[in-house]
Amino acid sequence: MYFNAKEFGKRLQSARKMRGLTQAELAERLGLSSKQHISRIERGEKSCSIDLLVDLSYALHVSTDYLLKGEDPVRERNKSNLLAVAAQITKIADEI
Repeated sequence: MYFNAKEFGKRLQSARKMRGLTQAELAERLGLSSKQHISRIERGEKSCSIDLLVDLSYALHVSTDYLLKGEDPVRERNKSNLLAVAAQITKIADEI
């Protein structure tokens, strides 16, 4: 699997919007001088450093795996656990 800057940018934009942040607000939180850096990354025109990747994941409350590959092992594990609990609740309800 190769790094896809455009897909990375889409995931970054999606995570930013989910947090209700503008590009300028995210740039400010990260100590960047302008929102242009975030804008270029979101458009897939520019990559980010490992340090910025970690800062982005922390600021947006997403994993670096999600930003890089679109996979979030924590989310997948939580989803699996939730489905297991739902199945148990259904089983209990059926026995009542």
